[in-house]
Amino acid sequence: MLAVSDQEIEFFKKDVSEFNEIDQQIKELKKKMKPFQDKIKELTKVKKDKESEVMIFMESNDIDICNTNDSSYELKSTKSTKQITKADVYDRIYKYISDDEFKNTTDMSVDDKAKHLHNYIYVEGRETNINKSLKAK
Repeated sequence: MLAVSDQEIEFFKKDVSEFNEIDQQIKELKKKMKPFQDKIKELTKVKKDKESEVMIFMESNDIDICNTNDSSYELKSTKSTKQITKADVYDRIYKYISDDEFKNTTDMSVDDKAKHLHNYIYVEGRETNINKSLKAK
């Protein structure tokens, strides 16, 4: 037998019933939201396709901004640089030492050699991507 009073059991029952009601409300709201979420997913896919078509047209015709009745859209370019891994650093150092780059640094100071190697690894050796998108103004 449990070592609790009748009053504690009543509080427990009340808490469980409130928990159950809240859980049922959440499930009901999720059921109501499901069609809207599906529609949002569908519209987002169509929007992405249209965005691509609009961007292609704007790029090919050198258009930076287009205006509609309620808003304007600007073609934005963002440049991102690939992260460097340990393997990338090792490969770049190996290439640096095995290529003529290392031989050309004999007349440099230690500080200049370090800067040159740093730039060779982190500046020159990184891949960059340019991402284009339409931004509402």
